[in-house]
Amino acid sequence: MKRLIKHTQKLITGMPTAVVVSILIHVGLFFGATALVIFKFRPPPPVKFEPPPPVKVPKMPLKKLNVKMKKPTKPKSSAKITAVVPKLDLHEIQFPDLASSGIGAGLSGGGEVVQFGDMPSFEDEDGLLGKEKSVGNDLEGTYYDIKRTRSGSYNGEENTTWISVVDKFIHRGWDTSVLSRFYRAPGKRYATCVMVPSMSSSIAPSAFGQDPGSGLYWLVHYKGEIVYPEDITFRFWCAADGFMAVRVNGEMVLFDAWQYERENFSVKWRNNDPQSNTYRLGHNTLMEVGDWITLKAGVPQDLEIFMGDQGGLCALMLVVEVEGVDYPQNKQGGPILPVFKTAKLSHDLIDRIYFDLAPNECSLTNGPIFSDFE
Repeated sequence: MKRLIKHTQKLITGMPTAVVVSILIHVGLFFGATALVIFKFRPPPPVKFEPPPPVKVPKMPLKKLNVKMKKPTKPKSSAKITAVVPKLDLHEIQFPDLASSGIGAGLSGGGEVVQFGDMPSFEDEDGLLGKEKSVGNDLEGTYYDIKRTRSGSYNGEENTTWISVVDKFIHRGWDTSVLSRFYRAPGKRYATCVMVPSMSSSIAPSAFGQDPGSGLYWLVHYKGEIVYPEDITFRFWCAADGFMAVRVNGEMVLFDAWQYERENFSVKWRNNDPQSNTYRLGHNTLMEVGDWITLKAGVPQDLEIFMGDQGGLCALMLVVEVEGVDYPQNKQGGPILPVFKTAKLSHDLIDRIYFDLAPNECSLTNGPIFSDFE
């Protein structure tokens, strides 16, 4: 450096002043530019990350909740419903001889074969006393409950009242005003036959949409017409527990009641036919034979059926005998008669009836159909 200065001084001594000034300016610019470049490209110092100060979250005071709880209550015990069922004498019940009768071989002995499918439903038994809708050639049934008033409250009526109501209704010419002070079910049922084998009396209130309960003291009144396409003479046979009465064109042609209560009714209709109360239909129920009836071809006649039961078990079955027809005999020696019907019975209804009916005592498929429907 010293050498450079000395050399410069020598140059300055022998150089013009403008040249010396120019050289000094350029030397200054050179060192200034060098310093600027060095300062500009120097890497910046690393940035240190400092976390922010913690944020203080204010705490909210919690309040204690007061919830009122109800004390648990015990369910009330349901009232027990008891039904008084008369004591049965097992010696009087006839059990079918399945080995000799043969379900598949036919139940009437006349060649008719009944095929049994699934067990019938006991929740839908209204087919035995009729259906909710009419098919046109059926009997309209009305249900009365003697133990209830017209408004539906219970009146505590007993068996003696039930029998006296039946007697008064029949003696007054089947006057329905006799029944007006008792409860009448709003719904009707339309039946094409009357065939209720031995079963609980609660079948009737259940069929008419009422509380079945014990099935005490009820009545059903059927009304309609019967007609046949040809001249025909026939008579009804009936097996009843409690009772059944039949009237054609205003004249009673049949009355039957449970054998142990028959004398309690003041209705003394009787048929002196020797076959009356001789043969059984439905276990221990004897059949009563009715009067002969003649229908002219195509001429309808009024038909009424009045029946009921006082509770326990009931059996209400109506069959017909056509004059001049030879019927096969059952084990009792009596005729296997066809059931009274105004239409061909459905397979379900046939199975339902046969389920509670002793075999070879009546026929559900043969016999006349009292209707002029094609």
